Amino acid sequence: MKKFFLIFVLFSTGFAFHSHIPVLGPNIEVGMLSMAAPAGLRGAFVPEFNANFAFEWFEPLEAKAYGTWDVNKTKYIRFLAGAELSPFYGTLLAGIGFAPLPPPFSFLEIRFIYENENIWSDVEMAMKPTDKPPIQETWDAGYIFDHFYNKSFYSQVQSFSTQLGGTYFGSSFDISFSFFFTLIDVNSDYDKKSFDYMRGIPLYSRDYVSGANYNILYKLNEGFAWSFKLSGMLSGRQLDFSSPFKKYDKEPLSYYLLSTGPLWKLGKNKSYVSSCLGLFNRSNSNNVFDDSFFNDSFAERILLSVEYKYFWNFEFGKQ
Repeated sequence: MKKFFLIFVLFSTGFAFHSHIPVLGPNIEVGMLSMAAPAGLRGAFVPEFNANFAFEWFEPLEAKAYGTWDVNKTKYIRFLAGAELSPFYGTLLAGIGFAPLPPPFSFLEIRFIYENENIWSDVEMAMKPTDKPPIQETWDAGYIFDHFYNKSFYSQVQSFSTQLGGTYFGSSFDISFSFFFTLIDVNSDYDKKSFDYMRGIPLYSRDYVSGANYNILYKLNEGFAWSFKLSGMLSGRQLDFSSPFKKYDKEPLSYYLLSTGPLWKLGKNKSYVSSCLGLFNRSNSNNVFDDSFFNDSFAERILLSVEYKYFWNFEFGKQ
């Protein structure tokens, strides 16, 4: 019954892509995310669900009024804090971002973010080639559900992330991208090994994660758009040019996720709902597209996500 409840919650609601233009001063976002494989919850992809909250303050670097935003031209400092809550974990984060460049590069931003992820039910992962059971069995939704709560312990994942990205708002397209490098510290009863539910990948203490996200939103009219998303993430022994990483005896793990689907804007663009069909692929080699090690079926890789987000800013009477 407990497993059925988790599965039901994971399919219930959703959260996603940044398609809202903020304003200088305070901004609030609340949302939810749900993503799972419709073919079954005992396969390659570990289902995701979270409810989230973010508070951001954009401080102008030039003489501009609060409550306004000069699209693709505003220079700012961003202060942010947020939280995520799911059946698997709870996370608090804080950070700062800088976008000091003049047009046409003012939409570019560098961010530094600290996250503290508390995992309610840590399931032991095979992190080395010699570990038993192997990573093909432990990085599996069925294995994790079987060990959820009653055969697992609390753990904590702290991370320090450097990100470079931005969002360009156009008349027909909004384009968003980010590159990130994250240092990981895991405190776990399983020799500092853990499955990071928030990132969807097994991690080891003193690990690192790097990757990229790309989003394109094609605006068909004021209330309807179509989104295209591509994200990839890798950890472990990928940096072969550096001798310390060559000696790091850990499975090099990676995955990519491609998805597309409609997005409906609601309430004068104050919120949106979207639904996407996606493809998930994982690897244990430096080639993220090499899936021969896991040998997942095509049905396991098909994902369905439902997303919702609501925006609230303080326009101070500005239009």
